Amino acid sequence: MDIDKKTNRTRFRNLILGMVSMLFFMAGDYLLDAAGAGDYEIGIAVHSNWDKMATWRFVASATIAAFAILLTYLGSQEAIAISKSVRTQTKTSRFMDFLFRMCHVILITYGAGFHIFLCALPIAYKEFLLFGGAKDVAIAGVNQTGLLVIIPLMILYLVCDIGVSVAWFYMVLSKKLKLPWFAVLCCPLSSIVIDFILKAIPLQFFKDFTVAFESLGWVLMFIALAVHVRKTEKV
Repeated sequence: MDIDKKTNRTRFRNLILGMVSMLFFMAGDYLLDAAGAGDYEIGIAVHSNWDKMATWRFVASATIAAFAILLTYLGSQEAIAISKSVRTQTKTSRFMDFLFRMCHVILITYGAGFHIFLCALPIAYKEFLLFGGAKDVAIAGVNQTGLLVIIPLMILYLVCDIGVSVAWFYMVLSKKLKLPWFAVLCCPLSSIVIDFILKAIPLQFFKDFTVAFESLGWVLMFIALAVHVRKTEKV
């Protein structure tokens, strides 16, 4: 479906801003999760290297997420508009459109909040120790908080990443988007798979580098949608 040039330029710009927002989230993920050599998990939330990591990293990561989500909204609203524009009246198409839109709403609604919450855990841990709290109490408190909040939100995000990827596979392979078939790789599920593969390499570089890969799939999806928009421009 062709769109006029003015709408096309606005949509293309907003999709690029959405892509930029996910690059910011990748930077935020790196600041939060790249804990360095020797790090291991203590329970569900605490990392052994939090003691060595500067508090400013977690504060900066949360701040980045708070501002980046505004750009994510701009990109997501255009992604939703594209999905609606290529939807047909078949049950499959309507369901995939709903799934695609729902996952973007989840991204906008919970994206920054969940990330900021994760940043707050190491900040609370370090501040508790700074004021003379016992380390075992800090670990137990953070892990208990994580148990109550992280698990349901991680399930929600897994559903979001898989759901948007399934809808993306359908949109690309059914040729509803003006993209080549290999554009199916431009989705969160692909970057998650690459993450697991690279983490199997016994080098610290890959362990730290891949902490930002969940957002990489969204970066690629926004880029692919921007390419689609350019191809639909009237000449």
